[in-house]
Amino acid sequence: MSIAIIELNDSGLCCGNGHGELIVSPGYALLASQGITTGQAALQRAYLEPRQSFNQYWRQLNLSPLPISSKLARHHADLAYAHLLQLHRDSGHPEQVVFAAPGSFDRDQLAILLGLAKASPFEAIGLVDAAVAAASQTGLAGPLLHLDIQLHQAVITRLDAAAEVTRSAVEVLPELGIKTFYDLWAQYIADQFIRQYRFDPLHTAAGEQQLYDRLPVWLSQLAGAPETGVELDSPQGRYRINLGRAQLLACSERVSRQLHGKLAELHRRGEQLLLSHRIQLLPGLAEQLFPAAVLPAASVIEGCLDHLELISGHGEQLPFITRLPVGASPGHATPPHVPAEQAPPAQGAATEVPPSHLLYRHRAYAIAPQLSIVPGEHGLHIHPGAQGPIRLVLERGRLQLHSDSPAVSCSGDRQHLRAGDSIRVADEQLELIEVV
Repeated sequence: MSIAIIELNDSGLCCGNGHGELIVSPGYALLASQGITTGQAALQRAYLEPRQSFNQYWRQLNLSPLPISSKLARHHADLAYAHLLQLHRDSGHPEQVVFAAPGSFDRDQLAILLGLAKASPFEAIGLVDAAVAAASQTGLAGPLLHLDIQLHQAVITRLDAAAEVTRSAVEVLPELGIKTFYDLWAQYIADQFIRQYRFDPLHTAAGEQQLYDRLPVWLSQLAGAPETGVELDSPQGRYRINLGRAQLLACSERVSRQLHGKLAELHRRGEQLLLSHRIQLLPGLAEQLFPAAVLPAASVIEGCLDHLELISGHGEQLPFITRLPVGASPGHATPPHVPAEQAPPAQGAATEVPPSHLLYRHRAYAIAPQLSIVPGEHGLHIHPGAQGPIRLVLERGRLQLHSDSPAVSCSGDRQHLRAGDSIRVADEQLELIEVV
């Protein structure tokens, strides 16, 4: 039977399987008369149709009535159900699903989740704490603190690791989510356009949507550079400003201090801090926290797959698994961040691993051995193989970009692309990532 793992985090629900395929779907829903749209398509209209847009339905998974009346959805649970159906379709209709839920879910929400699964065209066979599944892959021993960031809140999970990783406590930090940072940074960027051009992109729905659509791309560029040029279209033409990472971090310093303060309060036993990969959506934030290991994007999914027999069950009353054996050797996570002034001298170049996936519109495509990109009327079509005007080819451990089109550019060396490099095809942005 085909099995998928769904990690429930509304900044981007991750759906993966044992074949290396990974789908990321933001926790947005658009409720219109013709139906419910979820994920990336809903996010791309969230600011154009704010009255019909919802993004709290996973954090507030409940049966309370929605603020607008609709025959298609009565409450947040209906929106979550529509999102699960979309993920099921996009992932190839798996027959069985394991849910990796955050520690912020209470008993009632877990019960609602299993109720939604019972009404779905798949069988829910497992329910596990996402932080436990991720930490089981690190091979670390001793007390751990796992930090994950959702759309509207952060979750810190206290873990004890020996032969098993066991959850001992959960702390939820409201209003310290990704959207909190994005909103502060969007306002800062808008202020710069106002100051330089008297153009306020947040004044119209179209301008606001444009800014939020492009913000993740700009932040991705700032992850590898202290400054980047950003552009927005206006009725008067295209405007450009320089955007600095330090300035963004300065305007979100109050929120960063709150997060740092809570970690300092909980960091009382010398715990090793683990950060989910989502910290990388907020460039520079990890450096403002304690030294920490950043976990790979697929750590939760791999933790579930490695312990599938222990997690799997059958029936309506699936247990919520909060302990798992340690399932990986040490060093699986990215090494702890060390400030530059404390970093040890280099001991020689490490073996470089080429990017494993191409990320486009929140979906990751496995690259090896070749991947084709074909521009279409409504975006890019990406598929394995060598038939296409734009190709990524993995050869002798190096990833190469092949294209003669002037509309294609990349931020790195076309003959030796690395994880973190970006590719632009006309107005479309793609990112090269490594899914460990």
